Amino acid sequence: MGSRTSKLLVGVNLKMYMDKAQTLSWLDAAVIGLGSFKSEEVELFLLPATPLISQCLEKTSGSALAIGAQNISAHDSGAFTGETSPQLLAQMGCKFALIGHHERRTLFSESDEVISQKIAASDRNNLIPIVCIGELSREEKSAQAEVKSQIRSAVTEAKNLKKIVIAYEPTWAIGVDHPATAEHINMMCSIIRQELEALNIANFQILYGGSAGEGLFEKISGTCDGLFLGRRSHNPQTYLSIVQECISIKAANR
Repeated sequence: MGSRTSKLLVGVNLKMYMDKAQTLSWLDAAVIGLGSFKSEEVELFLLPATPLISQCLEKTSGSALAIGAQNISAHDSGAFTGETSPQLLAQMGCKFALIGHHERRTLFSESDEVISQKIAASDRNNLIPIVCIGELSREEKSAQAEVKSQIRSAVTEAKNLKKIVIAYEPTWAIGVDHPATAEHINMMCSIIRQELEALNIANFQILYGGSAGEGLFEKISGTCDGLFLGRRSHNPQTYLSIVQECISIKAANR
């Protein structure tokens, strides 16, 4: 059977919202705010725009904040103009790779097959894949069927994964004023965990995204291992506040 790790994971996807100065300013504030913060029970990550990854890695060296990529190629090297090599990202010091985000699926027509290939590429290069899944339908049975199908297709080309992070983001809750209800999140994350265990995934974490913010984790900490944040964490102090909130809730639940 698979196993769910007990470690907390809280990360931010900046997409293309911030320019160079804004990104580095956010990072400076976050690193200072985290200080010498270290915990064996929590992991933190930032996914900046690809051109800034190198500078972000320099700024976070020695800090508790890991850096990942918002997208990778399914290929390690070769004649793939404009693509980003997972092998190169790993050599640079990246730890995570975001795969299968709703925007990649819809705006860039990434198929289930391509997503599975990217997960395999991430794994073989020792990058932890953060795989986004989420239903289009609000109807319970259809939603469950959608996420189960996405999980199964995601691992078809990636057997014996070292680790996988599932970022659950119902598409109808992305970029809106409020996240999905805690009841819905808990139900869907329980389904996701059951599916991962049925597939004998050995090491996984489940995050909730989709307009996540302050005050949410307490309601879903029983089924989720952390949060995948977007625009609500564009203020670094908000991110730090959410991180501390999650740590306190996790400690209280021990």
